[in-house]
Amino acid sequence: MSTSSPLRGVFPILATCFDQDGSIDYASQERLVEFCIDQGTHGLVTLANASEGHLLSDEEKRTLLSFVLKRVADRVPVIVTVNHPSAPVAAAAAVYAQTEGASAIMSLPPFFGRWRAGPAEIEAFFHILDQAVSIPLVLQDHALSDIQMSTSDIIGLAEKFDRFTHVKLESGNIIHKARGFATAIGTSLEGVFGGNSGMFLPEEVEAGCCGTMPACYMPDVFRRTWDLLEDEQADEAVDFFAPFSRLAAYEKDVCNRCVWKTLLVERGVISNDFVREPVPGFATDWQKQQLLRVARHAGLFDL
Repeated sequence: MSTSSPLRGVFPILATCFDQDGSIDYASQERLVEFCIDQGTHGLVTLANASEGHLLSDEEKRTLLSFVLKRVADRVPVIVTVNHPSAPVAAAAAVYAQTEGASAIMSLPPFFGRWRAGPAEIEAFFHILDQAVSIPLVLQDHALSDIQMSTSDIIGLAEKFDRFTHVKLESGNIIHKARGFATAIGTSLEGVFGGNSGMFLPEEVEAGCCGTMPACYMPDVFRRTWDLLEDEQADEAVDFFAPFSRLAAYEKDVCNRCVWKTLLVERGVISNDFVREPVPGFATDWQKQQLLRVARHAGLFDL
């Protein structure tokens, strides 16, 4: 386990901003980075699933990554997602990210279609990543991979690899799972991040999570909630966050796959809410209007 990682707090996942022709809108991307930093985020995540990273070409990933890291300019740590079923390919991407200035690498266990890696393959994958970089590794425990990993499985990997320092939980009962890592924190692991859009942030922190990686449309909400929790004002944190928790749940279960970028347009941060083709069938004007109503009811546009 490395001991120099600054990974703690609110780490929003940056959306990838697109023009109508499908190219990356770097002017909007720059505004989004500044918006998140201005709202007090402790760090950022890029090229993740909520960044539509899986829909970018290799060249786009490198160009966008370099742009984001240059714009951030070490003001906050940036976690870069690297997913690929091939360990050498993933390692090469991780090395590039580190060279450009990434603070950590986040990866799912390797999978491809219906092919699932077994325990030995997962260990080999993270061994290769661990040998390739000198920055922290974050395992993303997500249902997307369809790989079930127990807390003991994950702790076992952390005990073997020095740079395997954090876990992001998004599979199963993450609050219960976070509690299962309690004995490993400070020894084999440095921290556990909550996922699932951060909709239960106060409860995740109570369970021992060191932070959250939500979508990026309300970093101010997450930072205020975090600060209240840090000040041991748990009841006030829950009261403030409750209406936004409903919005986060709606985003996750109804307007996922980045359809929630509509909220960033409404907040004046980015120019367009385009998602990359094929556009999800539920990305209709009606659905977006309902999303906006949920957000208004929560008070998002009154902040």
